[in-house]
Amino acid sequence: MTASQTCVKPASRDELAEIGREFQIWPGVVFLNHGSYGACPRPVFEVYQQWQRELEANPVEILGRRLKPLLAEARARLAAFLGTHRDNLVFVPNATTGANVVARSLELGPGDEVLATDHEYGAVERTWRFVCEGTGARYVRRSVPLPVTSREEIVERVLEGVTERTKLVSTVTSRLPRR
Repeated sequence: MTASQTCVKPASRDELAEIGREFQIWPGVVFLNHGSYGACPRPVFEVYQQWQRELEANPVEILGRRLKPLLAEARARLAAFLGTHRDNLVFVPNATTGANVVARSLELGPGDEVLATDHEYGAVERTWRFVCEGTGARYVRRSVPLPVTSREEIVERVLEGVTERTKLVSTVTSRLPRR
């Protein structure tokens, strides 16, 4: 697989500006940290506010009686979009929790490898290192030097590290200075 087979065409400046108008971020602010602190698009925020008002109006009804069916319906709709079954999906509170669910359910053993980059989010990297140490698998950390000039360059750097022993490629990224 080549980088050109895995990447989509980048959005134009006009398309990016249109997307940007969907957020409530102050003009002139370029917000890139949607992983840690969520700025969500206006339509999502409006629905969130509707649900919050409904929860505040009758918490026992929502949390005690309607939550499970509502989550099942949301999983079913997401599954239809993704082309899978709702039982293949689970909601988690954040990427770290999701990575831990995967890490602790993946059957790894001696000779297996988990591949990531030097941009891996610290908590997720620690999870993979812990799981690999406990199973005899190897954690492989690929360098992707900055600046990166294209999406293809990132994909190629990661794919260069894939071997017949690679069981998973983790791409939960956060480029913070390493101490």
